Amino acid sequence: MLISPPFKLSCISLALLFGNAITVQAASEADVTTLETIDVVDTAQSKENKRDYAAKNSSGGTKTDTPIMETPQSIQVIKRSLLDDQQAVTTTESLRNVSGVVPTNTVFTPSSDTSTRIRGFGAEQLLDGFSQYYNPGDRQSTVNIESLEVLKGTNGVLYSGGSGSPVGGVINTVSKLPHSTAVREIGFKVGSYDFYQPYVDINQPINKNILFRFTGEYTNSGSYFDNVKTERYNINPTLTFTNNDSTTFTLQGKLSRWSQPEYQGLPATGTITGKFTIPRTAYLGPTDTPDSKSEFNGVWATLDHKFNKTWSVNLKARYANSSFNEKVQSIAGADGFAADKPFMGNSWGLYNAALSQKQDELSFLGNATAKFDWAFTKNTLLIGADYSGLEDKGYMDVNMGAMMMGAGMVDLSKPVPITFPAYGSAGKAVDNMFVNNTTYGGYVQLQSTIYDKLHLLTSVRVGHVGIAYKNATNGLDSNGGKTRFLPRVGAVFDITKEYALFVNYSEGMRGQPFVNFVGAPMPEESTTFEGGLKFDIANQLSGQIAGYQIERSNVAVLDPADLKRRSKAAGQQRSRGIETDLTWKASEALSVLANYAHTDVRFTDSLAGVPANNRVPLVPEDSGRLWINYRFQQPMLKGLSIGGGVYAQGKAYLSNNNQFRVGGYHTFDASVAYEYKNFRVATTVKNLSNERYYQAYNFFGGRVVPSEGPSAYATFSAKF
Repeated sequence: MLISPPFKLSCISLALLFGNAITVQAASEADVTTLETIDVVDTAQSKENKRDYAAKNSSGGTKTDTPIMETPQSIQVIKRSLLDDQQAVTTTESLRNVSGVVPTNTVFTPSSDTSTRIRGFGAEQLLDGFSQYYNPGDRQSTVNIESLEVLKGTNGVLYSGGSGSPVGGVINTVSKLPHSTAVREIGFKVGSYDFYQPYVDINQPINKNILFRFTGEYTNSGSYFDNVKTERYNINPTLTFTNNDSTTFTLQGKLSRWSQPEYQGLPATGTITGKFTIPRTAYLGPTDTPDSKSEFNGVWATLDHKFNKTWSVNLKARYANSSFNEKVQSIAGADGFAADKPFMGNSWGLYNAALSQKQDELSFLGNATAKFDWAFTKNTLLIGADYSGLEDKGYMDVNMGAMMMGAGMVDLSKPVPITFPAYGSAGKAVDNMFVNNTTYGGYVQLQSTIYDKLHLLTSVRVGHVGIAYKNATNGLDSNGGKTRFLPRVGAVFDITKEYALFVNYSEGMRGQPFVNFVGAPMPEESTTFEGGLKFDIANQLSGQIAGYQIERSNVAVLDPADLKRRSKAAGQQRSRGIETDLTWKASEALSVLANYAHTDVRFTDSLAGVPANNRVPLVPEDSGRLWINYRFQQPMLKGLSIGGGVYAQGKAYLSNNNQFRVGGYHTFDASVAYEYKNFRVATTVKNLSNERYYQAYNFFGGRVVPSEGPSAYATFSAKF
């Protein structure tokens, strides 16, 4: 880490201590001359700092590079060093390093990321600031991740592409970018269930003004579950043009594919309740079911230009197209599509279904930043605007037949293998649903530091969310939208240099596509209030403790008075909780991460068809994570590191009616890695103690997914 403390010297001198930069100032302006700051980088020390888990700055919460200690919002950054130490196989396990985040199960089809929750509500997925909308393609890959920024609460002022501003929070994936030093890495990961994953990361400067980077990864894997085999890959080329001073232009691309038989989970009856037991590895459905597929293709450009010491601009644009196609022979029960109860006896109805959607998206983001001092204040002014247009078309064919038994019946109490009828056509496979989703707006944000003690943030957005929905089958055609002001205010007060209190209030507005509304479609709205304590003690122990409340309103709920079973924007939900996140670099050898969240998220009315005060499903009331990594410093053991951790969460309901819930669980992970010169060998074991548990799955609003047994992975890589 570069440090530049001032020193009063009796004569001009330049001291280089441990490879760190030092600012030299004169003892007396009359006697000596002040020298400019000189930055001296020690390669070994910089390498160690990259292994630190704590991020000091983040641009995600403010779109300006701001110290997290001075940002009045809960922000956690998962750095690449943590992913490498934990040998993370998926983004899902990576996100458990942040309190209050419930990530989507890895086996869930990447068609819509409806299960990832922050503080109990849906998380908006971003890639380098652009909304991923459904987050399709190979969304579990970690090969191109530089960091993951998790911004909690309503973020309606700065982020409102896709469907509009987030409710629970934002997960922004920051991609790896080219740099001026040539580094090439190739690797191969193998693991349990026939897991194979070659990858490459090539950073190759073409010259001092043109930089190139390419990452790619291919994954082929079996599964703990019968008949489930996954194939996915992604490639990510990046080209940067820079004058190494004031201007940088970066062009990025991403091509991503995913393919797997649709896994629909298991019903509550036969797993967590009932008089019979469905085998944990059972795959429900015929073995000849075609694979579900998901893909993403995108190209985006970023221009950064600094006019002078005061003004700079950031301009971004992206075009992307994506699609997914799901095919399943699903079960239906006495509780409908959730299917946690048998239809009769121990039997469920069967129906063939197919869902296909294709999206085209065009987005523009831009802002200008001015940094200036005035009197006793230091200020950063941000002025920006954005536009996102998404055209989505597709169909959902369901062959229900009579009494939800279009494909027959199945008795899940029978011994394995359970026999299912062959998969059949679900319908005509013709696009009949069309959505045009448009969001745009402008915003102004002012950050002011007063006497280096009080850090204020004030911003306002004029935002518009518009939805045009048409269903060619039933003739429904509705258009609507809303324009409103979205404020955000916050403050951080430095108690000392190591402790600070913060508070913030913000509002958001999000569209609701693919909902048949009575009248014009309307966006849902949200407000967030939070406050807490941030700390950074001796540059070793850093983190925060926060309490919050999120009010979610205008949620789409069925209108019981409408004979066409359409919805109205009227539902109310609320989330309250306490969270703490901390990282501790106890020494160059020992690093620790810990978090805990208590989340209480409920329906606050009965309009959703369930009693007020019911808990929102999928969200455990308590959850936490502990990870410890030790890197040996002794000469004979240099290059060897060991790590271990535990993740635990409490009980969680499967569906809105709160009739079934999975129990709490915990899992242990362990890793060992050895680096020698340019080579690295690493092994990791997940669920080391073979804990057996179920997780809530959210397939058609119900189901569970059983835990895997212990799984082991080994990675071999070389840099050159």
